[in-house]
Amino acid sequence: MITTIIFSKDRPLQLDLCLKSINKNLVGSDAITVTVIENYSEKYLGALETLQSEHPEVNFIKQHGSSLFKCIWAYLSTQRAHFPVVFFTDDGILFKEQDVRTICNVLEQTDCVTYSMRMGLNVVRREHQGMSYHDKICRSPSKSHMDQENRVLHWDKTVQNYGNYWSYSHSVDGHVFRWNDIFDWTDMLCTLSCHHKNLEAKTPNDYESALQMFWCSTAPWMSSPLQSCYVNSPNNRVSDNFHENSSGDTYYCSPSETLSLYEEGKRIKLLNIPIPHIDCPHTEIDIMKGIQ
Repeated sequence: MITTIIFSKDRPLQLDLCLKSINKNLVGSDAITVTVIENYSEKYLGALETLQSEHPEVNFIKQHGSSLFKCIWAYLSTQRAHFPVVFFTDDGILFKEQDVRTICNVLEQTDCVTYSMRMGLNVVRREHQGMSYHDKICRSPSKSHMDQENRVLHWDKTVQNYGNYWSYSHSVDGHVFRWNDIFDWTDMLCTLSCHHKNLEAKTPNDYESALQMFWCSTAPWMSSPLQSCYVNSPNNRVSDNFHENSSGDTYYCSPSETLSLYEEGKRIKLLNIPIPHIDCPHTEIDIMKGIQ
């Protein structure tokens, strides 16, 4: 009932944690396919082989060439059943349960553009370039409402300040989209990139940035659980082309350090991680406390 795509580069220890959190907390369906689109450097290939052996239920796809658009498009094209598609990154954690049936019902019964697992009434803050800003939902009765029975929040992204989390519908970090939507957008990006080389996507950040061109042409409504269930823990950085997001300011652990721990057989146990109160979708967590 849902297709999961995780972007991963040189973070085997964190990816292992992400996969285990999805396996534990994405509930309500036996039809959950998990695919990792990986772009691992040679130094990390041994750890990648171990990951594949420890997670045989997961489909691993190598990102070949410079176009992530084409990689995603090719994978989606193979899907016979057009289930909703959710994107995660390897430093994300699904820290509490999310029922897939709720997601599917929202996408089937409303015209929202996305269901966001990282949003909820607990989100009141945004960090950008080392600065922290207030980032609360506009609670106008006509522009947001709560479905208490199903524990779902709905809001109009167009009355939020553009650029904040509450207006940012086209994220690839904890957001779920209808298959037809994400396929059509990616198909168009593939076509455009053939004519405009500066539109090529090499990283998930590039892909997400390109998706913003569809913001105005899609439905204004977004949905989420009443309280978020997914968080990105930016303990390190593996991409050199995007530096606006903070990383490693509080609980830094280098990719090389985490690789060494993974190769030693260490793993991060989800239940041992101290999950703080989450008031921002990007919140550093002391994941190393879960090492065993």
